[in-house]
Amino acid sequence: MRVKFDDLIEKLPGPATRMWPNGVWFAPAFSSDTLSVQLYVPHTSSYTPPEGVNIIYLSIRGRSDISIAGRLHDMQLGDVVTVDADTSHEFVNYTSDFAVYVIFWRSLSQIRARTQAMREAKRKF
Repeated sequence: MRVKFDDLIEKLPGPATRMWPNGVWFAPAFSSDTLSVQLYVPHTSSYTPPEGVNIIYLSIRGRSDISIAGRLHDMQLGDVVTVDADTSHEFVNYTSDFAVYVIFWRSLSQIRARTQAMREAKRKF
């Protein structure tokens, strides 16, 4: 499977939603039960990532600073930045052409814990 950057960037922005009143600035490239790859172009505000997922950012255009748990990191073309699940972070001071691939993923232990929690919740009802 091959997904071209140019094809993804043409999809941005997606239609406005309640959560994204200025349009959706994510374009999905690939998705499975444990992994999702998307193109993200920050536009007007930060987003709230899904709960319980680890994140890998791959910088593919422009530059930005990324604040992770209050600590600022420079992010340039080709850089890879990881963010543990449920850790606060946001892009700041990004160039107008900044773009990253975002990989959302869950480890096997996270998947097992989530499955177990869902089973236990069902037993309570």
